[in-house]
Amino acid sequence: MFTERKIEKFQQTVSALPDTPNLSAAELKRRFDACPEELRAALNGVCDDGAALEKRMDAYRAETFEGEITRDMLAPAVRGEISGKADAGTNDAAHEVFSAQIAKKCEVYFGTYTGDGKATQFINLGFTPKAVICLLSGSRWVSGNYVNGGIALQNAPAGGTSGYITIVENGFEVTYKKNVDILVNSLNSVFYFIAFH
Repeated sequence: MFTERKIEKFQQTVSALPDTPNLSAAELKRRFDACPEELRAALNGVCDDGAALEKRMDAYRAETFEGEITRDMLAPAVRGEISGKADAGTNDAAHEVFSAQIAKKCEVYFGTYTGDGKATQFINLGFTPKAVICLLSGSRWVSGNYVNGGIALQNAPAGGTSGYITIVENGFEVTYKKNVDILVNSLNSVFYFIAFH
């Protein structure tokens, strides 16, 4: 049906002509139009064949199923999938995966605090963060010998045993130790923080 419409090679190509063809204008135009015309004829034939095939399939479906195909005619597995139904085990497994994915995600909170120059300052977040990143506004982590920020995790304070940023219940603590150049609570300095809940 469709294979007889296949064009293996165009019959009259322009590229087969000599570089300076000795043809009339009408003949030259006909040669230019020959390949598209072959293609048009083949495409129209394919469309006609498709329409004939569609009619045959409609007749076959009408003979086989006597009307419309309904959900009840489908295999049980397909019916269940279409209905969106799954057995209890599948639902439980999907719920467990979903719960595990939610547990992995965290909320991110952004904020600022102003250093008070005291040895430590508690920054109240209302929750115990998983991690905190702090940095002096307009600065780098370390400037010269001065420590201006850091990253603290639960049970892993920034600065190791120095603990200049420490996660505590409901927030975190920052430290000011001028004698050892730890300035994450220096007086009147503004610090940015990101807390992960």
